[in-house]
Amino acid sequence: MLSFLIWSALSAVAAVGALIAVNGLRFGRNVAREARRLWSQTPSARGSGLPDDLEGLPPPVRRYLEMALRERTVPARAVRLRHGGMFRTRPAQPWLPIRGEQYFSADPPGFVWWGRVRVMPGVWIDARDKFMVGEGHMRVMVASTWPLVEVGGPEIDQGALLRLLAEMVWFPTAFLDSQHVSWMPRDPASAEAKLSVYGRDVFAVFHFGQDGLPQRITAHRYRDVDGRGVLTPWSGEMRNFRAQDGLLVPHEVEVSWQLESGTFPYARFSLERIEFDRPEPF
Repeated sequence: MLSFLIWSALSAVAAVGALIAVNGLRFGRNVAREARRLWSQTPSARGSGLPDDLEGLPPPVRRYLEMALRERTVPARAVRLRHGGMFRTRPAQPWLPIRGEQYFSADPPGFVWWGRVRVMPGVWIDARDKFMVGEGHMRVMVASTWPLVEVGGPEIDQGALLRLLAEMVWFPTAFLDSQHVSWMPRDPASAEAKLSVYGRDVFAVFHFGQDGLPQRITAHRYRDVDGRGVLTPWSGEMRNFRAQDGLLVPHEVEVSWQLESGTFPYARFSLERIEFDRPEPF
């Protein structure tokens, strides 16, 4: 009897392990399928080159793009990247390692992101965030199997679109797309950007350092507080800019909420690989 119970327990563990392994592969395949859908959207009929004249932009934006575009003469239409880093969900929580993949489309603007956080050996959490065809959506699952969060709606749309605007620093040719992005001057070291996609608008302020590169992006973004979306000051910091395929892009980012108790950084990503104009998943 004892041996039968042990054998049954081992069989159950093996079955659960096999289920998790299969679901892990399925989660990755679903992300790849969404990335292909992102890139299959029909771009608008526009010229293929970048504008020669940046004079219409606020001075700090013009200086930044003159450096960032370097030898680039055509827009980056598709982007794929991989990152490592650390992540947490609460100020008192310890940092956990994360690895992620992200796919961008520039025309029309959109993205699909997949992050995997290691909670402990053999236990992980998968998160998929996206903004596609004018809508944001977040899915979080334990070990690619058990649903934890599945949410969409106007507040998620706003947060995903703000994320997209901030992360255009990874493909800065998008900042010259006047159909979707417009700039408003503020002062010699900052400018406000507006991103408009499928009738939705978001705004963020880009703050530039003495080197002319964006150091920080600030905005108000919806944050979940006890199941209720609350507009909260939000910021992203960028460091370690390096040349990549004719563009100057940051290789380190830190994202934070500005809470009443102080600054709460919740994501620190380090760019490991970025490629342009290869519309295919990793």
